[in-house]
Amino acid sequence: MTQDYLAFPRLFGARAAATDVTLWHKHNPILPVRLIDGARLNPSGQIWRRFHLGEWEYKQDPETLDDYEARQF
Repeated sequence: MTQDYLAFPRLFGARAAATDVTLWHKHNPILPVRLIDGARLNPSGQIWRRFHLGEWEYKQDPETLDDYEARQF
């Protein structure tokens, strides 16, 4: 009977490996977040986060000239 319960999750395919939250990884927040350097959020630029010392830290890639020009049109 326990074998039936163990086989059930495998019906839907293999699970993806868990993301290591202690490393910086891409994040798309719904609400504004506070960046670790205290800067304001930029309309473009990827936001990254990690779990460090018991709390989430966020940082953002700087906007490149190409990103700025692409936003203008």
